[in-house]
Amino acid sequence: MLENMPISKAEACRILATEGWLATAAADFRSEFLAKCQIRTFTSGEQISTAGDDPSIGPGMYGVASGQVALVPGIGPADTPVALLFNTGEWCGYAPLFLPNNVVHFHSVMPTTILCLSIGEVLSMLYAQPAWWKDIAKLAFHAGMRYSAVSVDLLIPEAERRLAAMILNHANCRNSGAAKPIHLSQEELGQTAKLSRHPTRKLLRTLEARGWISQSYRCINILQPEHLRACANSD
Repeated sequence: MLENMPISKAEACRILATEGWLATAAADFRSEFLAKCQIRTFTSGEQISTAGDDPSIGPGMYGVASGQVALVPGIGPADTPVALLFNTGEWCGYAPLFLPNNVVHFHSVMPTTILCLSIGEVLSMLYAQPAWWKDIAKLAFHAGMRYSAVSVDLLIPEAERRLAAMILNHANCRNSGAAKPIHLSQEELGQTAKLSRHPTRKLLRTLEARGWISQSYRCINILQPEHLRACANSD
């Protein structure tokens, strides 16, 4: 399936039932959750939800069925760069289950299809079946661990190691798993690793020359994740 081609709700449900968080949830919760979801599509660069929005605005809680979504923290200055990418099977937008409103901005970085469920509908399900909160807690825990890992990686002092770590984080394969393509420009990727444009370009050319990655327009593919991991984790 081409990533920029539209998909049906049935196909989106199949993907999200077998990949990522929802695939690990209780079968009855997963079935009801997907049945209530709506399908939405976004063009490249389109805003999905905005920090500060009331929970009734925007798509609510949503999973990426195809494409890629960028997270930008809403608690920093206006020029805060992308912090992390979300790929197929990953879920976002659950913060209003615990907080008054959204705390991050989300936008698509390529044509993207999501399944979404309003926060009100999610809460109705959870009030009816309190045992399902454990599945939400699992999502929040794993997301928190991922954000913490990114924060630790940004403390790596060496630029090459830090960039290697962030490439792996964006591709959702920091420690294991299959790598996803990264649909960011070189400058955008460098900003996520606290690097300016020229050092980023130089380091990416070095990684490409080693055969660890390949580059095309606004896309980086990881060819040898084990070498990137060894670089990021080196002493």
